[in-house]
Amino acid sequence: MTGWLRRKFAPGSLAGNIGAHGVSQAVNLAVQFLSIAVLSRVWGLETYGTWLILFTLPAYLAMGDFGFVTAAANDMTAAVAQDRKRDAARSFVALGRGMMLVGPASFLIAWALVAGPLAPLVALADPAAGGRAALVVMVLVAFAIAGQQLAIAQAGMRAVGAYSTGIYVITALTAVETASVLIAVVAGGGLLEAAAIYCAGHVAGAILLRVMLLRRAPWLADGSPGALRGEVARLAAPALAMAVVPLGYALALQGPVAVLGALAGAAAVPAFTVVRTMSRAAVQLTTLVSVAAGPNFTAASARDERERQAELVALSLGTALVVLVPAAIALSVVGPELVRWWTGGTVTPSVWLVAALAAAMLFNGLWVPLSNLLMAVNRQQRFSYAFVALGLVNLAVVALLVPSLGALAAALGAAALDAAMALWLALQARRLGMLDTEAVRRAPHRLAALAGRITGRRP
Repeated sequence: MTGWLRRKFAPGSLAGNIGAHGVSQAVNLAVQFLSIAVLSRVWGLETYGTWLILFTLPAYLAMGDFGFVTAAANDMTAAVAQDRKRDAARSFVALGRGMMLVGPASFLIAWALVAGPLAPLVALADPAAGGRAALVVMVLVAFAIAGQQLAIAQAGMRAVGAYSTGIYVITALTAVETASVLIAVVAGGGLLEAAAIYCAGHVAGAILLRVMLLRRAPWLADGSPGALRGEVARLAAPALAMAVVPLGYALALQGPVAVLGALAGAAAVPAFTVVRTMSRAAVQLTTLVSVAAGPNFTAASARDERERQAELVALSLGTALVVLVPAAIALSVVGPELVRWWTGGTVTPSVWLVAALAAAMLFNGLWVPLSNLLMAVNRQQRFSYAFVALGLVNLAVVALLVPSLGALAAALGAAALDAAMALWLALQARRLGMLDTEAVRRAPHRLAALAGRITGRRP
């Protein structure tokens, strides 16, 4: 039994990647649940709300790599798959040196903003932070910079076939950090103590993961000096396209909420957001597979293994269809009553709103896996700019319809945007040879074969 588990869930295997992401998602859900329950009760809603606002800073600063970390991770994975270790090492060293410049620069810019034009805003958090809000912000900035170094180490782990090992380390780090913060808060700690624990945890995690990486692949540290400028120029296009992706998601997810609240009032927002939250739970389950398959798809593409690529596309899309078709039907049928029960009758969405978001869920579950696989081979230019453009058009249409349709306008806009993206991604995937008639026809067989490998049973 132990030998079977090692074979099936070995680092770098598809089953191993899926298992690692499954554990990570479960831990993250538990962390969110416990954090909300403990911090809101111990700190109180006002202090906890201030913490949530300040804790968004690392997420924004994490985008300070301008997409280069992910683009370089894909490039290194492809290079190793083609046995071009010197090229992978050159990219890794250049990436590390580049981020060593970006990190301190980000810290200095943040310090100048906090001490200057943003000082009045930061001061508003002083009551919750014991008069040390500026220090809390700077510690969180350091936390974000450490997170960039952690991401670089994980990029290397991905390249050398230890992707799932890195995910497990990061997941364990998340659990330890959160447990430490909750213990400190219950013992009387405030925002500064919590920020310091997160920062120290990320620094230790980045060091640990880098040591693990270089023990596994010491040759990664032997990249050619002076390669930074050439690597930046070579990866600039895919990196910029990668950096645009979060903007597209912001327009698609936060944009309609802002428009709906501004034009129809805050009371119109919950009907849309509660149902969308329910629908996206199923989507997250399906995207787990395509994200986990990313490193394998990168390697298969680098080796021009067409059968393997088709197998991974079939797994990603097949999983989406198997999960989301019944989920969409169930949401359309019982969704309104389920929302009423969940919210104690406070939110009562219409049948049409639920049906529109069920359709959006189905379309979203089809295009997001394809987009994840395109990003795995640095082809994000194929959809990222279109994503932003369609998101802007969608917001304009939603704004026109909200006065007459209310929350239903946002739901219809979501369905239209996801349908348009599904069509666009299908066209791009077809042009790249990721989708063909034969692959679609054999998808059920491929899915059954993969399930047999993971479970140990032959289909």
